[in-house]
Order: sequence, then C-alpha cells, then structure tokens
Amino acid sequence: MQKVFVTTLIAACTMALGISAPAHAQNSSGATFRIDASSGAPRILVNGVPRRARFFYGQPASGTITATPAGRDVSFEFVADQTAAASATIHFRFGQAAGAIELGNVSVTDLSAPTSKPSLLANFEGGDEEYRRDWRIWPPDERNTVGTIFVSPKLAIGGRPGLNITVRKPPNGEWPDFHLYHVDNISLSKNHRYRVKFWLRADTQRDVTVAFYQPGNTYVFLGGPPGHYESEVRLAAAAGVNFVSFSVNMPWPAPGQPEDWQSVDSVCDTTLAANPQALMLPRVPVYAPTWWLAAHKDEAMRWEDGDHGGIASPASEQFRVDASHQLDLLIHHLETKYGNHIAGYHPNGQNTGEWFYMDSWNHPLNGYAPCDYAAFRTWLKGKYGTVDALRTAWNRADVDFDNAVTPSAAARHAAPAGTLRDPDKERDIIDFNAFQQQSMSELVCSLAHVVRTATAGRKLVAFFFGYVYEFAALPTGPASSGHYDLRRILNCKDIDVVCSPISYYDRGPGMSAPSMTAAESVALAGKMWLNEDDTRTYLTHEDTFPGAEHVVKTLEETNGELVRNVAQESLRNFATWWMDLPASGWFDDPGMWAEMARLRKLDEPMLLKPTPFHPEIADIIEPTSMTLVAEGGQEVTRPAVYESRAALGRTGAPYGQYLFDDVVAGRVHPRLYYFADLYQTSYLERQALQKAIRNAVSIFSYAPGYLDGYKPSLTAMHELTGFELKPLTDVEAWATPTEAGRKWGLTLPFGVHHTLKPLFAVTGVPVSDVLAVYPDGSAAIAIRRTQHGAAIFCGTPAASTELLRHAARLAGVHLYVDSDCCVYANGRFVALHGAVDGAVLLETGSTAQVRDVLTGKLLGFGPSLAINLRKGETRVLQIR
Repeated sequence: MQKVFVTTLIAACTMALGISAPAHAQNSSGATFRIDASSGAPRILVNGVPRRARFFYGQPASGTITATPAGRDVSFEFVADQTAAASATIHFRFGQAAGAIELGNVSVTDLSAPTSKPSLLANFEGGDEEYRRDWRIWPPDERNTVGTIFVSPKLAIGGRPGLNITVRKPPNGEWPDFHLYHVDNISLSKNHRYRVKFWLRADTQRDVTVAFYQPGNTYVFLGGPPGHYESEVRLAAAAGVNFVSFSVNMPWPAPGQPEDWQSVDSVCDTTLAANPQALMLPRVPVYAPTWWLAAHKDEAMRWEDGDHGGIASPASEQFRVDASHQLDLLIHHLETKYGNHIAGYHPNGQNTGEWFYMDSWNHPLNGYAPCDYAAFRTWLKGKYGTVDALRTAWNRADVDFDNAVTPSAAARHAAPAGTLRDPDKERDIIDFNAFQQQSMSELVCSLAHVVRTATAGRKLVAFFFGYVYEFAALPTGPASSGHYDLRRILNCKDIDVVCSPISYYDRGPGMSAPSMTAAESVALAGKMWLNEDDTRTYLTHEDTFPGAEHVVKTLEETNGELVRNVAQESLRNFATWWMDLPASGWFDDPGMWAEMARLRKLDEPMLLKPTPFHPEIADIIEPTSMTLVAEGGQEVTRPAVYESRAALGRTGAPYGQYLFDDVVAGRVHPRLYYFADLYQTSYLERQALQKAIRNAVSIFSYAPGYLDGYKPSLTAMHELTGFELKPLTDVEAWATPTEAGRKWGLTLPFGVHHTLKPLFAVTGVPVSDVLAVYPDGSAAIAIRRTQHGAAIFCGTPAASTELLRHAARLAGVHLYVDSDCCVYANGRFVALHGAVDGAVLLETGSTAQVRDVLTGKLLGFGPSLAINLRKGETRVLQIR
C-alpha cells in the first residue's frame, strides 16, 4: 500500500508540474505551490499534491586549488556566466591558517576568441609600482589583522618575480575575509571559455580559492575552478530532493539605468542544467544599493557612535516603497522566464539576511536615524493618542509627539532595576523596544504582500523570523534583535513558511538540535516551520561559521546528526534544507544523500497520514516579556530560555515550543508546562491561564508574573502561580536539593552563581514541599499540589533535566526513555539520538512490535526494549 502511494505520488507530481517542458517556456499560471495545514500538520502541496518538504541550499562558486611546498604552475578552465566589459576582477583567498604563500605569473586566455592570445594580468616584473597599480588587499584598513603582501624580485622556487604573502593568526581569534584581488578592469564574455594560469606555492599544504566576480552592491560570481554546486544538486535529485534554494542578485540600478538580469538567469540556468526537474526557491537579498543610500541619507540606519552602517533602516517608508518595486520587478522577470520551476521566493535582509537588526550581537545600539525618530513619533501617537497620556506614561512633562526621540544610548545600556526594565522610570525604552519589533515585522509583512501579489498567490512566501529562544542570549538584551513581534508574522496571510537555522546551541553529536522559535505555534497558525540545516559535515574545513565548535570527523558521525535532524523535522512537521553554507562542498558526498533517500520511509507515511505534533511537554515563551529584559539580562534569559532547551531535550520525551498567547487561548494541551519567561501578565491573562492549565503540572521559572501590566506586584505573582513569594537581596540564584527534594529525585544543585535583581523565594509552604533552597536557606524550588494538578516554582533561571523529568513523571507524561537521551516522537514513530554511549531502555507502553524504520529490521517487542546507542547515533523506530 505504501509503495503504491509513493509511486502514484511521484507520478502525479511529475505530470501535474509538466516538468518535461522546456524550462524557459514555463508560465506561472500553470503551477501552484501552497501550504496545507488543515490537518494541523503543515505540508507543501504542488498543484494540490503533497511533496516532501526537503530542500538543498547551495550556491555556484569556485572549487579550491591546493598549494604545496613543491610549488607548481596551476591551470584551470571555466565558462563565464555573464558578460563583464572591463569590469570583472579576480580574487585570491588563502584560507584561515597561518603560513606563507607565493604567487606569480597570473594570466587569462579567452579560448573562445578567434585568436587565443594569453592576457597577462601580472608577472610582477614591474615590482611595487605594478603591484600597487593593479592589485588590492581586503580589508584595506585596520580590520586586516592577519595578512601582509610584498613583491619579491625572485621567489624561493623558480627564480621568477612574484608576491610573498604571509598569513598569521588574528590576535582576537576572529578571522577577517582577507584576500587579494585585481582591480575591476578584466573583460569577460558570457559563455566564453577561459583558461587561467598562475604559479602557486605554500610553505605547508593549504587550499586557495580563486574566483572571478562582477563588483557591485552585491558581488556576482562569474566563474572559477570547477565547484561543488552542480554535483550537490544532482546528488539531491537522485535522493528525491528536487526543491533547490540559492541566492540571486536583486538588480536595483540607479535612475535611468536598465535592470541587468544576467546574474539572476545564470544561477537559475545552472540549477536547471544540473537538475531539469528542479523546483527553485530563490533567496532574494533586499538591500538598498550605495547610490540609494547616498541619495537618502536620512533613511540609513545610524548607531549611537554615529556610524551609518551602509544599510537602510527598517523604519524607512521610502525604503519599503522602493525595495517593494524592485522586488516586484524581479519576481515578474523570474515568473515570466522560469514559471513552473519557481516554487516560491525567500526575501532576506538586515543582519545575515535574517531580518534581525544589523550588528545585534555587538555593543553599539542603533535607532538614531532621522527616519527612526519620525516613525517612532508616529508610533507613539498611535499608541497614546494624546500628549497627556504620553507624558503620564513616560513621567515627563516636556515630551510630545513632535520632540520625542530614541532614548539615549547610555540609558539603554543601563540596567538600574536589574534584569527587567522599570516601567515607571524606563517606559520610553520599553516603548522604543516595542516600536523596533513592530518596525521589523511590518517591513517583513509588506514585502511578503509584494510576493503574494506578484505571484497571484500561487507561490510560497518564506522569511527568516522569530528567533525568540535564540536571541535570549543577546548581550544588549533580546529586544535588540527586532524578532519579538512574532505574532504579527504568524497572523500575516501573505507568509507561508517561517524559518531559521537549527539552534547553534546544543546541536552537535549527542545533542538535541532545538528550534530557535516557538515552532509549534507556527504550525497552529497554519504556517510551516523550516529548519535551515547548516550543520558542519566531515567535509567542512572552515572554522569561522556559527556552530564551528561542533566538529565531526567521519561520514558516520555526520550522518548521525543529519538523520537526527531530519527525523525530528519529519516528526514535528518541519521543512528543511541541507545548506552548503560557504559553497565549498559540505554536502558533496553520496553517502549523506543516501541517508536522505532512506528517510523517505519516515517522510512519506507522514505525508500519507498527516499527524499533528501534540507532545505532552510544552516549553512556553512570552515575547513581550523578552522586550522588557535590560542589557546584561542574558544572565537570566540565557539559562532560562536559551539553555533550558538542552535540559528539555533530554527528559526522555518529546517537547514542543509555543507562544504564551496560544496557551491562554486554549490551543495547547500538554501534561507538563514549562513557563520560561512569564515576567509580565495581565489580570485577564492570569485568569485565562489558570483555566488553561487545570489538570496539568506547571513549572514557573524565575520571576513569574512580576509585572502586573506596568507595575511590580507580589499579588499578581500569587494569582499566577498560587505561591506566596518574597523578594531576596544579595543571594545567589543557586538551588541545592533538600531532603524532600532528594526523595523526589533531585540529586544535583543547579542555577547560576550570581546575585540577581529581582529574585524571589517561596514562603508559607510545608518543609515537605520545599525541593531546593538558596544559599541563605530560603525556598528556591517548591511544589504545590491541588486536586486539579500541581505547580512548581523554580526561582533560579535554570531548570535541570532532573527537575523536568520528575515533573513530567508527576504529570503522567509517557517517558520513552528514563535517562538522558534525545527523543522525538509522533504517532507510531520514535527517533532516539544517543547522548552518551550505552544501551537505553525504550518504554513502548505496550507489547508492541519495534522495527527499525531505515533498515526494516525487527528489533523486538515492548513494553521494555533495550536499544544500543553510541553517542551521536540516531535510530528511527516504528512501534506497531
């Protein structure tokens, strides 16, 4: 039955798409790509037929050249992707390792020209004068902390003149993009074949990257040594993955200049040449070009130090209008030319294209552009209505809608009330934080509407957004990101897919690979969550990308992570793409794609019978509370929100991630709730919550209900949690189990070795209900049982796996494994990822048959079955 379904599914999709038609003859009227979430389990439909939500993301790029101590004449050929009339440049990148390199005799020959005379770019016989005239170093200033270059009249081998290049380790450990490049005066013609030659030597073996580019606001790749992209696209196709994503340049010429579509067409043509059935999701960078920023200086982002940063502010209405126009032109071009092969569009912008404020992880704060002031004043008028209301809220008699500005950087960096903002004295900062979240979300929604309109509603609309767990670790406070107006994104009818990378925390072998967002709330909103899987593979040699500390050395270790990731994504109804992040061949191995092909045995039953993910443990986050966190507040939010996902991932049962408003609305029904950040609640929310969590166990972390709207209130905390609480001062937030706690199952102390402001302890409960105490002996963790469930107050901002596991047991959660193991489950499928070496005891709950999904092997029968696991190994099981 399953085999018949799969065959029919593939045949139906192929026929419906008309894939065999010439790529350039397609028209968007013939194909529709939508998300169907009617079952509660989002699926991609192509012309009404469900498809595996598995993608490959890559980019055409150069391969590498190996430099050795022996030295050699290097030669390679390439075909230019587009024409560059006296405007191309060649770049040499030498890798991130200390050492010495020699380079000489660089030439380029047009093999397609009637006369193939070599064009000598450099023999360096002209010494320093020739070098200074034709070559440049990047970075050109103090940011270059690693590289020096000088001309030598006689290289060590061969006796020819050339360049001596020295690369040293950066003093701060952060490698800049050090490279050597020729001035942009090289001519290339589209579809012409070129031969490149040069002399290359290194004191120790190293990889050197060589590539031709067309400079501009976005550098366009023109050619280089054979790369990995086409091979990876073909491998993905062979594994049944036809969805392909890549970046395209969005032409944005100065007034009076035409759009140049060469680079856009080039990457599409390259993709379709590698896989004629490719369904493309172009990633579109939405950045204002240099000429636009020069013409609209008040619309550019500005930081506290006066730096403009070279990027438009999300609050700029002019940027929204002009960017929307250019995005619309690009979409119409692609829809007209490539039609059915375009599955959708993924506009990206701001920091790393992920729609969080540029330089959010750095110290200088932004928001000081004239357009920010103007937009903030409009926002304040919309919120308060009258000047008197504004003055009352801000506690300032001199402010009005004409003179209000961004709060000072000094005030925003300060934290006079501790972890959380003081609403009485810092309302202007609280308001500005809310304004910045809304500015970013509104920009995203406006661009989404452009895509939806330009495609007549037929194509997928995808955006990075909602890193509400990940940005809990921001040093300047979560609000610096701009990602906490997630509900607006989820309510936006023009957005189908919301995405982020897999969390860079706890993603290595033996770890849980958590989501950055409230992913289950994304599904509840009828949208699909997509995990960008930029996992390092054993083919990864770069060490500057996020997640670089999670190293794997073999194909087996790589597949342990990749299978874990896809298994989790399948069971949580996520989409994913495997991402060759630096375009250097991270996924250019048939052994990886063989696992993706085998995982169809899990994906396809989930397509046939879509099963919503309703785990018995829920991790709850409240976005507005996160915007109240002051600079330095990551001492609380990092352990409570960011790191708690690791503890949840090892309880022995699956958990989901939800927004608080979904709980209050009665849309979430687990047995165990973990409330990570309920710092602010209203009376109505507290009343609704008490109704929603009846007959369950709830864990309230750190300072639950501390703010009743805009007022600190112990009464509100009692209404929310049922506990009488008292504030503490000068006490470390470190919890040591009591005798009662040890009997309950707590063996290890946990928390943070800091004094925190505010900090609370439980009063008025029996000693038998106090599970752990602070260093001063006051109750840090306590339990309150009622006829309708139980509540646990955890005053520390961290929750241990022990606490969570025993709370789950109290709540009646089915623990598949009663030890540290990463467990993902939905319906009759369970995936186990080994956190340590050794057997785990799988509890099936019945005398069920347990079979390995990927091998088909019968492993045994429940209710208890030992499963041998190595650390980092993933097993996908079916329980019948």
